[in-house]
Formats: sequence, structure tokens, C-alpha cells
Amino acid sequence: MLGVSHATSGAVLGLAVAGYAPLAFGIEPSAGSVLTFAAVCAGAALLPDLDHPSSTATKHFTAASFLASQVVRPLSGLVYRLTRARRDTGKGTHRGLTHTVLGAVLLGLGVNLASAAWGAPVLLGTLFVCLALAIKGLDAIVPGPPSLVAAAALTFAVEAYVPGGTAGTAGWLGTAVALGMVVHSVGDAITESGAPLLWPVPIRQRRWYPVGSPRPLRFRTGGKVEAWLVAPGLTVAAFVLAALVVPGVAPVLLDLRDRVEQLIAGAAMMAP
Repeated sequence: MLGVSHATSGAVLGLAVAGYAPLAFGIEPSAGSVLTFAAVCAGAALLPDLDHPSSTATKHFTAASFLASQVVRPLSGLVYRLTRARRDTGKGTHRGLTHTVLGAVLLGLGVNLASAAWGAPVLLGTLFVCLALAIKGLDAIVPGPPSLVAAAALTFAVEAYVPGGTAGTAGWLGTAVALGMVVHSVGDAITESGAPLLWPVPIRQRRWYPVGSPRPLRFRTGGKVEAWLVAPGLTVAAFVLAALVVPGVAPVLLDLRDRVEQLIAGAAMMAP
């Protein structure tokens, strides 16, 4: 899928998990926790494509992402060669290690441990990087200032002005990274090529089996189905979920609705 669809799918999943999962344990999430988790999930949904030299994450972000790609691609190729089964084909440098559930879980676990040990520097750094990636992924529909500047401003705003800030995500923010990477791979799996989500589980004598939806349901990346159905649907879902799960948003929207109704009623009374 395109960067826009990856970013919005990550935002939708992040909002749903951060908004509803804590309630199952009797915990009321703060606005800062929900927004931080959702933003990181949205940005992490572009991370797997660091294994592609022309992806948004690699080519249109920073020099650091380009260098990261130079590490990720050969590492993914090496793991592929070491673990490939008899019927596996290809090089494993794209849609390889970063497109697997295990790879996502390992990176997420690392971020969880780091955020629990070092707190704010890891939380703010992760939020900044993922916000910048998400903004860059949305640039096709929401063009604006450079992603790094916008990400820095939003990171500061979340920490300084949003109730709860990032502190409530310490020790579990890596879960957002893992979920974002997995939802990216699931998105790729429903396109024409599939993704090796279940590596290294052997399937049909292949460890890098490209898991996918039934062929009649697959669509082409950037095609009409994605442009006119998938991307708009995900965007609407993200706004609806934000209104439902981010504390403080619903009252503001209800107040805005009441004010609009009052203005309409006043205009109607003044009309001849």
C-alpha cells in the first residue's frame, strides 16, 4: 500500500488499542497516552519499507533513514539466506525481515525495555521520529511544513500541553511500534504481492511464504480500490476513533455542534 494508507491504518489501530485496551484493566487512559501511542503506531507503519531504497521512509525522510536502509537491506538479505527453505525464491532484501511479525515484536520489545529503563528521552525520541514518518506518509494528502519541524512542534505540544503527556506510555510504547509494523505488513499482504508475516514458520516448504488474502480480494498498490475506498475509509475511521477515544475531544465537538446549531437558529430567526 501507499504511505498514506499505511500511516492512516497505523493511526486507526493505535487509537483503538490505546483507547480501549486499558479500559479492560480498569485503567482510564490519558489524552497524552492515547495520542502518543496512536502517533507512534502511525509512524511505525512506514518503518518496514526501510528495506526498499525508493520508499517514503528511506528516500524522502532524512540521511539517517537512508543510512538505516543500508543496514536493514543487507541484514534482511543475510537472514533470508540463512533461513530460506528449498522452495523460497528471491533475495529477501525487500518484504523480508521487517515485514514479519517476529521482526516487529523484537523491535517493539527493544523499545519497551529502553523506554522502561530510560523514560522520557526514549519516549520523546520515538514519538518525534514516528510523527515525522507519519507526516511524511500523509504528505500526499496533507502537504505542509517540513516533517521534522512539524514533528518537533507536535512532540513538544503533546509533552507540554496535552494532559498526561508521554509519561504513561513508558514500558509499553514499543507495542505501538510492533503493531504499526505488523499492520503495514498486513496491508501489504492484501495487495498483489503478499508479505512473509509468519516467518520462520514453514508453509508449503517455504519459510518466507508470502501470506496474502484470497486473490480475488487483492488490489494493486496505488490503484483505484486503494485511492477511492481504502485510503478514504481509513481516514474517516481515524477521525471517528479520535473523537470517541481521546479524552476531551468529544465534549469539544459537542460544544462546537451546539454553537453551530445556535448560529443556524439565529440566522433563521433573522431571515425575512
